[in-house]
Amino acid sequence: MKTLRLVTAIVGTLATLTFANVTGALAADTFSFDTGGVAFAYSDGYWDREHRWHTWRNAREHRAYREQYRGSYKAVRHSRERNKGWRGDEDHDGVPNRVDRDRDGDGVSNNRDRSPDNARRN
Repeated sequence: MKTLRLVTAIVGTLATLTFANVTGALAADTFSFDTGGVAFAYSDGYWDREHRWHTWRNAREHRAYREQYRGSYKAVRHSRERNKGWRGDEDHDGVPNRVDRDRDGDGVSNNRDRSPDNARRN
């Protein structure tokens, strides 16, 4: 009878440890933020859709996002990109790039501007 209790205790302990490891591994792949709010992600953090910058909280969060959302992730620091990596409204005039007729915000429309990406030249 003692042997049966000992075997049952050992099997129960092993089952509990195995279950704890599995649930711990599943928890490691979860996010601590809403991924739907991410506009552009970089190696050092991400822009949300409200144009606020966030750094990754930890390496696990960064790695999990990079692996699951490759299409919206760039493996460079955001500071290396034009306009710090924000790609929606590069000249901050409130007009999205896709419909902006004055990309550099110098007051000269792109079709009349000799340098449409340089605000200091027209």
